[in-house]
Amino acid sequence: MDEFKLTKKILFVGIPDMAYVCLDGLLAAGVNIVGVLGPKKSHNTYESFKQFALSRKMNFIEWDNLKDEKFLDYLKSLNLDAAVVASFNYKIPKVLLDIPKIGFINIHPSLLPKYRGGNPYSTVIMNGEKETGVTLHFMDEGFDTGDIITQKKVAISPLETMGTLFNRLNLLGMQMLVSVLNDFEKNDKLPRYKQPEGDFVVGQSIKDEDLFIDYSKSAEEIDRFIRGLNPFLIASTLFRGNMIKIFMANKIDKDSSKYKPGTITRVESDKFYIATGKGFICPSAIQFGSFFVGNAQDFIKILAPKVGEVFG
Repeated sequence: MDEFKLTKKILFVGIPDMAYVCLDGLLAAGVNIVGVLGPKKSHNTYESFKQFALSRKMNFIEWDNLKDEKFLDYLKSLNLDAAVVASFNYKIPKVLLDIPKIGFINIHPSLLPKYRGGNPYSTVIMNGEKETGVTLHFMDEGFDTGDIITQKKVAISPLETMGTLFNRLNLLGMQMLVSVLNDFEKNDKLPRYKQPEGDFVVGQSIKDEDLFIDYSKSAEEIDRFIRGLNPFLIASTLFRGNMIKIFMANKIDKDSSKYKPGTITRVESDKFYIATGKGFICPSAIQFGSFFVGNAQDFIKILAPKVGEVFG
């Protein structure tokens, strides 16, 4: 790239998918990226992201140990003004954080200090939040605890999924970062505000065992749970001893108190009802079998579910 508009020397740090959006956005804005630090060779996105960076004629920097002296000496030789981070699953040591003149700027997809952690996309939906946003902050040795540079809020729509929110916040984060780097170019400094201290709700990373639907919860909670996992993690359940994944469902706010949660209470030609702790859910996009994803009508035609059968 030889059409940089900005002169500050920036190290880009990230892993897909956020890194794809942000790296291309920064390049389009003329940010002077002098090096790209991606995932380790053992990461499943290493090769694809490396080729992505090289295709844009970027200086892709290999690494095995973020504390390696030769690696650190090379980064020092780049005379970095700042580093920007667009999702990175490795703890960055202080010896690396201290290399750029102004430090490391992280894009975090929540309104810090709320929802620090690995998966704020899902948890804000599951918790029924009405808004979330993006925070740009300086990195310190903690997780998402550094001084805030700027924040922007966005509303969470009634049908929001993890996927739609992921895409919206990634794009917003890239746009905010472009604006901040332009300010840095002009003023040679950036604002910084201490995060308030206290206990705040966390955006926990979700493990495989956390993906199963708990039918004792309300239809409203289960609907948010399903949407909060769609399409990257996907809510799971069991039917006739087989794994079923539910991408989307409709919630029905009617009295379900006489039914055991998880029980099929009604089957129509294109819809079936599952009782919950409060109300019913009607799955509308379902994976059954290894690869087949269909709608409720497909599920009914192929598996012929019966009233009284139980999802677990």
